[in-house]
Amino acid sequence: MTRKGIIYLLAVVLNFVACTMQKSGDEKLLQNDMDAIQQVLEDYKTSINKADTTLAASFWLTTSEASFIHPRGHEKGWEEIKSGIYEMFGNRFTQRNLKSFNETIQLYDDMAIVEFYWIFDATFVGEDPAPVQTRGRETQVMKKFGNDWRIVHVHYSGMPKTGDREGF
Repeated sequence: MTRKGIIYLLAVVLNFVACTMQKSGDEKLLQNDMDAIQQVLEDYKTSINKADTTLAASFWLTTSEASFIHPRGHEKGWEEIKSGIYEMFGNRFTQRNLKSFNETIQLYDDMAIVEFYWIFDATFVGEDPAPVQTRGRETQVMKKFGNDWRIVHVHYSGMPKTGDREGF
């Protein structure tokens, strides 16, 4: 093999190694983001179950741009989310247990869409502490700020209606 051929072969090998290293580095970053987003979801469920606004503030965008759409209304900004969601859950239920399933995460650079179905078991406060179970589905929009993923928007609704003349 000529000197020119050896240099060319060496360049090809080095390029291949560099691309492989870049790919494995990108895959590690992707996995780190996916793990961090999954942790936000776990923290979210814990914060609802405990009605814990301190924990919630660690992963929500705590500005006026955050929003939460739900069957009872539309909370705009962190202060409304704290009172309309967390304080309402804390004041209305003595026990709360939010569980999720069929979770999917779509990652778009510094944005993520998280979708899941949920079951919420709770017990009402008051003289008739009746248990209640609701089921639904939720979409969360998350944005990465520095190294931290934050929820910027939640939209939840009941389960799909599939009967004739339902769900319109």
